[in-house]
Amino acid sequence: MALNLYQARATRPLIKNPFFQRTLQGFAILVLICLLIIAWGREALPGIPDRWPLIYTNATTLIFWVIWFMGLVLTIPLLGRLWCAICPLGYITERFAKMGRAAPWPRGWGGWLGMVIVFLTGMGGALYWDVHKSPHATAIFVGIATLFAALSGLLWRGAPFCKLFCPVGVVLSLYCRFSPVKVGALNPDRCGSCDDHACVKRKTSWRRWTIAGKSFHRKLSTGGCPVGLYPPKMDATRCQLCLACLRSCPSENLGLFYGSRPGGAKLSTPALILLVLLTGLVTSALARTWPSFSIAITPSINPSGRLTSIWIGFILPIVIIFAPALVGALTTMLSGREVSSPYDAKIAGRENLWAVTRRAAVPFIGPLLGGHMALALVKINAKALYLAYLPYDPTGAETYLAIHVADTLPLPDMVLPLSLLRWLALLVLGCGVVAGLFEMKRSWKPLPGNISRFFGVASYFSLSIVFAALLHHWLFPGR
Repeated sequence: MALNLYQARATRPLIKNPFFQRTLQGFAILVLICLLIIAWGREALPGIPDRWPLIYTNATTLIFWVIWFMGLVLTIPLLGRLWCAICPLGYITERFAKMGRAAPWPRGWGGWLGMVIVFLTGMGGALYWDVHKSPHATAIFVGIATLFAALSGLLWRGAPFCKLFCPVGVVLSLYCRFSPVKVGALNPDRCGSCDDHACVKRKTSWRRWTIAGKSFHRKLSTGGCPVGLYPPKMDATRCQLCLACLRSCPSENLGLFYGSRPGGAKLSTPALILLVLLTGLVTSALARTWPSFSIAITPSINPSGRLTSIWIGFILPIVIIFAPALVGALTTMLSGREVSSPYDAKIAGRENLWAVTRRAAVPFIGPLLGGHMALALVKINAKALYLAYLPYDPTGAETYLAIHVADTLPLPDMVLPLSLLRWLALLVLGCGVVAGLFEMKRSWKPLPGNISRFFGVASYFSLSIVFAALLHHWLFPGR
């Protein structure tokens, strides 16, 4: 049975009063500013041939890409999207949205295409320029994201940066399907009879500024869900846990439940694209430790490194994830559709191929989350103890020289011994695979025929076996 944290004596004051949340957001903004200052201009070291010498010794790259991002992946099954509640960029978007135009994001192909272009441009640029390896590039990337968060909040309503463009937000929306945190209604019928709907409606007011005898006016929006979600009927994976709806509900009919899975409907288009990209990135990261395996599964004789990378990182994930929907569409086309007579022009409504793919791809999030968590566990275990050097040298230059040139500092050891780490990583992967199995029955229900489900199961376990084989080769050397 789920625990309602909003009614618990220990947690209710922290949720009811936004002071605690704002304090955490302020602290996060302060930390972000400090990390950007530390990272600015820090990239290469004179006379050092290593292209990325500060990747783990600089405070910004270590905290931002290893401790924070990998830590988020590890804590999603326990905390869900709670990070979104204190995210500094989310706070900036919210502040600017109160003074913005509040225009709706364009619908149709224009809005969809613009969203995909912006999202892929940001992701592709970050990967192409190896942003995660350079403190200076990280500072530029985060700075651009901050400006875009402010601009999007100023122009459009519904927090478009958080739900459409932020890669971390889309990653969390994927993985939080397996988290125990959820905002929901205690009595949905009571919400239906509510005339206020303060949980979702934004209240508007006007503010006047007078400068040199001239008056300027601006409409401000406050209260209600910034994303426009109606709690009794919302897709819980889109909820950013800002908790504004709980504080706005006049009858206190909403709760923050721990122990109830958010679930969720079919994936959005950005989420499906990110699912393919993430599957390729995790597979490529694990496959670096076993080059011969990557070559063996690439359908070519003596493939080049570029062809292998494209196959492992992009084409293979598409083949695996799209297999159930493609086979289902082929089955429908070959078997035809049942009609009452040859003159019956009525065709039963069916989802198109893209919609079926967005629904059928949901179970693959399970093994992807398991593989990503295993990778994050290994990464944090190997690099976390670099934190001990940061108080003395946050920029990382002196630490790098002391470790790799002067030999006056030792390389940090692992947190957990390899004998324990290897089994924990496989256990985490196994939990993700099992979690994905529970999504199959609901997500694959609309698939036509048993053939499409058979190919879906085969694809699902193919991805799981690939992850398990790569982890075993990496963490069990010589076995």
